[in-house]
Amino acid sequence: MGENGLSPPRARFAAILAGILFALVNMVSPDSLSQTESNTFIMPLKPPDPLAIRVGLLEDYEKLTFSFSGQYCIESLAGDPVRSAAPSAVKWRARVEQSTPAQFLFSVLANSFSKQADALVLAEQFESDGTHAVVRQIGGPIEVEGRVVGDNTLYRVQVGNFRAEADAVKFAETLYDDYAPRIVREVLRAAQGTIELFDAELIESFTVKNGLRLVPASDDAAVTVYGVRTGSGFHYEPVEDRTYGGILEIYFDHTGQLAAVNEIPIDTYLKGVVPSEMPAGFPAQALCAQAIIARSVVLSEKGIKHLNDRYDICAHVHCQVYSGLTQEDRRTNAAVEATRGQVLVNGERLVMAHYSAVCGGHTEDAEATWATGGNGALRGHPCSCNPDANLPDLTTETGVRQWVNSTPDVCCNLAGLDLPVSADYSRRHFRWEISYSRTELEEIIREKTGVDVGTLYDILPVKRGVSGRLIEIEILGSRRNLRVQRELRIRRGLHKSALPSSCFVVDVVSDADGMPMEIVFTGAGYGHGVGLCQCGAARQAAEERACEDILRFYFPETKVVKLY
Repeated sequence: MGENGLSPPRARFAAILAGILFALVNMVSPDSLSQTESNTFIMPLKPPDPLAIRVGLLEDYEKLTFSFSGQYCIESLAGDPVRSAAPSAVKWRARVEQSTPAQFLFSVLANSFSKQADALVLAEQFESDGTHAVVRQIGGPIEVEGRVVGDNTLYRVQVGNFRAEADAVKFAETLYDDYAPRIVREVLRAAQGTIELFDAELIESFTVKNGLRLVPASDDAAVTVYGVRTGSGFHYEPVEDRTYGGILEIYFDHTGQLAAVNEIPIDTYLKGVVPSEMPAGFPAQALCAQAIIARSVVLSEKGIKHLNDRYDICAHVHCQVYSGLTQEDRRTNAAVEATRGQVLVNGERLVMAHYSAVCGGHTEDAEATWATGGNGALRGHPCSCNPDANLPDLTTETGVRQWVNSTPDVCCNLAGLDLPVSADYSRRHFRWEISYSRTELEEIIREKTGVDVGTLYDILPVKRGVSGRLIEIEILGSRRNLRVQRELRIRRGLHKSALPSSCFVVDVVSDADGMPMEIVFTGAGYGHGVGLCQCGAARQAAEERACEDILRFYFPETKVVKLY
């Protein structure tokens, strides 16, 4: 027996095993740790929060550069430990070593319904015409801490079955006159590959399969990601460095490039949303109203957006703008903390609340804007505290033209009010004018809709909502006419990014021969106009109305309750 109590062969085996374990420990230890410290893997700070949400931060990056503050555990996507990481000024980089993109099956979303029977009727109509159609259920009961607080179930009628996206796009063109078609992707095989992770000095690198998770191991842990593209979905995307708390997950998006998700408690998320969606200098009661609405939005929209993605909601205007810790402000943090757990309900059901920057003087019905069922809490009404206000009929062309060429005394007319956006918002948002040459607009329509209408003759209103917002138009062209439905499709189809709102009138300026030369849009408001008008809420708060009263004004028949 040797001194260690093992026979010589066993002693040699133990020595070899000890050497292997020592090498493994040193292989995964961070450069900034001493030799003694590196022998202990730092454990994650605490188990996941039951109210945590997953926020999609970015996609389509060949490499990501980031740095740590505080202690972190680097894990595989399955949660297996890879190594520890300590605070360091050295920037880490993750890059695609090799990947294969996802494979999809494509169909066309014709319409969505809150009632299954309505969806089945439409699907049967397509089937009777010889077109394959299915009804897909999305969403479901909304639970918070074991309690059902709402139901966001929708039934989508999806038409066709295509392996190539181009074929789905071509088929969608045949539905433009009757629907607002959208291409739907269903993942057949997720993107796969390996990611190489290394520091800027190339002292150490290693690869992980399919992705990794950066999990906080200390209270001060945060990750700064450099060069994040913001303003996703618009013509110009500014870039900035952003810092995030919570878990950061890096993985492959559908194209095989790098993407990142932030997994955080809901109220931590809201502290990054409220100052990104509303100026922190607005009155406190307006900020509280915004916090309650934003909380209601995230709870009500989980499960009905980003169904093919690894996250619940995105960090862009498609869901809610979220900037992590970067724009946090003590005033908006106070609003989130003061309203912790509070949401908007209609009866006992969570309201699928919405908000926009400036309604222009009249809010819009949700069902006129999106494919949703009727809801008294989401009906459009004047944004005016004066019940005797004499407003024109905004469903008529005469009424809308009078409206957009006036400056009515409504809540979101901030003229003369000392608020952060008062100086120039009226010119850019409350009332606005945008013009294009005919040839410019022809190219925009071709690019945005995929349809070449030829020479553009005119844009005719077909249907307006109660706020004057267009929900259907017809574009007249020499090659074909094109009907476009839904306010966002209209806004995007007639602008390089999107018109401020769909409450507008069109004037065509022609030459001496009657040929259109310029198209002028004159409009009111900024955003879809459904639900809370943020500038209107700010004015009401400045006039000392409480946040609960502001919310009841914009969402009749509702109340604020505390869920958690």
